[in-house]
Formats: sequence, C-alpha cells, structure tokens
Amino acid sequence: MFEGKHTPEEPVVELLARLARNRIYGPLDMLSRVEDRDEFYMKMAAEALYGALRYASAEGVPIPDIEGSVRYIMDAIERRPRYAKRLALKALARAMSGDAFSGRASAEG
Repeated sequence: MFEGKHTPEEPVVELLARLARNRIYGPLDMLSRVEDRDEFYMKMAAEALYGALRYASAEGVPIPDIEGSVRYIMDAIERRPRYAKRLALKALARAMSGDAFSGRASAEG
C-alpha cells in the first residue's frame, strides 16, 4: 500500500507541511492541542484532518496513499493522543526545511 521507504504517515505529513508553507496553520494548531482520548479531542483531530483534506481537494492535486494514511493517523491518535502533537511538529519542521511536496528531488535521494 505504501510504496518505497515512506512510512504510512508520510502523505499526511507532506500535506500538513504544504499547508504550513502556504501559511495555513489551522489543522496543525488543532492537532497540536490534542491531549487525551476524550471525545472532544478525538473530534478535534478528525476535524483537523478533514480541514487539511479540504484544502488539498481544492488544489486538485492527487495525493497517493492519502486514504490509508488518514486511517493510520486516526488509529494512532486514538491509541496515543499525543501522537497528534508529534505529527504537527514533524509537519511544521518539514515545512520550515522547504522540501515537502515541492515537486523537486530531495538532496537525500
């Protein structure tokens, strides 16, 4: 399902990083606030991912493996809610490094 050396979270991380580079921080901010398994926080995580997907859908750019990635992310957040904050941090750091969804080859490979 996930090709190459990408982890299951990569499509979502890439999407969130692209949003951050475009100064759309809402989904990342919501993910960073998830604290525990309370229904409120689980709903917040789902809304954050939904919002990110809406932005991507408006761009019309297909994202390979996004459906499986979203399922993986939601399952991971339900098991360990603070994973959501780690995900947001990873995406923001990637956005700052400038290589998320850039369409150009990375220096690593």
